[in-house]
Amino acid sequence: MNHDKSLGSVLSETKAELKEFFETRIQIFTAEIKEKISAWKSAIPLLIAAALFALTAWITLTFALVALVRAWFLPSDYAWLWAGLIITVVYLVIGGIIGWLAYAEIKSVGMKPKRTLEVLKQDQVWIQNEARTA
Repeated sequence: MNHDKSLGSVLSETKAELKEFFETRIQIFTAEIKEKISAWKSAIPLLIAAALFALTAWITLTFALVALVRAWFLPSDYAWLWAGLIITVVYLVIGGIIGWLAYAEIKSVGMKPKRTLEVLKQDQVWIQNEARTA
């Protein structure tokens, strides 16, 4: 009994299996994205409200700091100016340090998806080996 299939039937079966494989992955992906979008739709208004309250608190804290520093310059007519400038410089220094740390972190990690590229290289080697043995 001959169980050998023709090359055409093997290729069509492989094509059908690959098509099913990718369709399944796409269905899983779209279902997951729909789930995440619905979760985000309910969370976004809450995040916006939280951000507004946090911004209001930040502005209030900044005013309190400026008023505190102003008290050090009270006899001067420019006490508000100096207090505002001092707090601005402090914020600029803190922001610069945080930005520099973030840049250093991004630079150390890099932008290339290293693991994905490694998996793709392994897949390429595997496909080449399979093609040689076939």
